[in-house]
Amino acid sequence: MNIAPNTYPLSEKGNFSSPIFQMKNKVGKSLLRKRILALRRSQSPQVIARKSDEIKRKLLGIPQFSEAGTILFYLALADEVQTEKIIEKCLKLGKRVAVPLINSRNNQILVSELKDPERELEPGTLGVFQPKKKFYRPLKIEELELVIVPGVAFDKRGNRLGFGKGFYDRFLKKALNKTKSIALAFELQLVDNVPSELHDTAVDYIITEKRIIDCKNSAQ
Repeated sequence: MNIAPNTYPLSEKGNFSSPIFQMKNKVGKSLLRKRILALRRSQSPQVIARKSDEIKRKLLGIPQFSEAGTILFYLALADEVQTEKIIEKCLKLGKRVAVPLINSRNNQILVSELKDPERELEPGTLGVFQPKKKFYRPLKIEELELVIVPGVAFDKRGNRLGFGKGFYDRFLKKALNKTKSIALAFELQLVDNVPSELHDTAVDYIITEKRIIDCKNSAQ
């Protein structure tokens, strides 16, 4: 029987411990990741910048952003939704900005306050910029009111596919209920269904250049 990468028979869909389910899920995630990354990387820098500006405009206009005093931002790769301008705007508004620092010993995200992006950042794990050690200013996860999340693919229920390391899944599980999560993505990164497992963590909202998705309501 041929099974599409992101669909499963009803008899196996809820059985997360099934070896067959896990194998199909892993293959499905790998194929989906490869397909969406190819689409994302096919965009020119100009298109990425234009779409990122529109996503920034949408983010700045919602209460989840305006009411948050302390926000964690991912530091974008070249083909991701860009966050540099949003971070600059937050600092000008007097918001407290935090960024992730990957602890490679246990694959956990540490939270560090960022005050001067041009001076304080350097390339780190997987080529992603992160704070230099001398500028590491630890924040407790409980202090975060909003987390801006990257990803490769998403569905309307907030299920998220990353690079497979699980950094943000583990991190978001530790966040308090009051801490909202918003994924920034290009419209081409949205799919009907992202294969999910028990350790995966969904986001609360997704913002693309075309729309804002309330994932909790979309899941109903």
